Amino acid sequence: MGVQLNIFECGGIGIGVCTTHKISDALSFMRFVNFWAAIARGDKNLVAPQFGSAELFPPRDLGGFDVNIFNPVLSPKETIITKRFVFTASKIGEIREKYSDKTSSSENPTRPTRIEALSAFMWNRFAAATKLSPDTLCTITHMINLRTRTEPPLPEHSVGNLFTWAMTVPSMDNTGESCHNLIAEIRESIRKIDNEFVKRLQDGYSPTNNIMEILANHDAKREILSFTFTSLCRFPRYEADFGWGKPIWASSCARDMKNVVSFMDTATGNGVEAWVSLNEEDMAKLEYDKEFLAYISPTSF
Repeated sequence: MGVQLNIFECGGIGIGVCTTHKISDALSFMRFVNFWAAIARGDKNLVAPQFGSAELFPPRDLGGFDVNIFNPVLSPKETIITKRFVFTASKIGEIREKYSDKTSSSENPTRPTRIEALSAFMWNRFAAATKLSPDTLCTITHMINLRTRTEPPLPEHSVGNLFTWAMTVPSMDNTGESCHNLIAEIRESIRKIDNEFVKRLQDGYSPTNNIMEILANHDAKREILSFTFTSLCRFPRYEADFGWGKPIWASSCARDMKNVVSFMDTATGNGVEAWVSLNEEDMAKLEYDKEFLAYISPTSF
C-alpha cells in the first residue's frame, strides 16, 4: 500500500492512497480508509474489518486465466486517456425515461436503474462514435459485489476480492435509440450472479470458466472488443472524516486499461461521475458525439 499526503497553500489537504488489487477490492479499500479515519478522530465505536474471505473462497489454481479477455493488450502506439464526465440527476432521469421499456405496459413502463441506463447509454454512444464493425464480437462486463449475493449476506466490512464478473454479449441491433434489448440482456446476465452461483464459486467453479462458456456460444474466433463497467455508487467514498470534516471530493485515478468505465456518486450524491478510459482515437470520437455531449455536464473534464 502507498499513501501520499498533499498539503496545499490554501491549507487544504489531499490524501492519495493505493493498494494492490491482489488482496482487496474497492469496498474493502474504502472500509479500510474509513476505519483508519475513525481511529484518527478518536471514534470508540469501531467495527473491525473481517478477514474471512479465504475461508469462504479457498485459494485455488487460476491457471489459464487470461486477463486480456477484459482488458486487451495495448498496442505500442496506443495512448490511454482517462476523463471524467458528469451526469446530473436531471440528465440521468432523462436517460432512464428514454430507455424505459414502454412496450411492457403503457401505464407502468419498466424503468431501468441509474447504472443500467448509464451503462446502456455509454455503450450506445461508444458504439455509434467508433462505428463498430458488425464482424466484431463485443462483450460488456459488469463487476458484481458478492457480499449481497451470498447466503446469508456478508457484512460490508468483509475484506477481500469479493466480486465477480457478469458478462453480456450484446446484440448488434442495440445501437438504436431505445436500448431496451441491451438493458434486458445486461439485467439478465447480472441476475444470474445469485447465491447458487456463489455456491458454485465456493465449490471450485472458476469465473473464467463461466466467461469461456458464454463465449463458446458465439464465434470467439472473431476479433473481440471488451468493454467493462464498474459501479462504486452507494459506496462510502465520502465518509472518511479524519477529524477535520468529510472530504469535499473523492476521485479516481487514470487507468492504464482501455474501454473501462467507473461510475461514482458526485459529492452531493445526486449525480454520477463516469470515469472513462479509452485510447486516444476513440476518446476523441466520443467527445465529438453530439448525442453524448447533450447529456453530460459542462463541468466534465
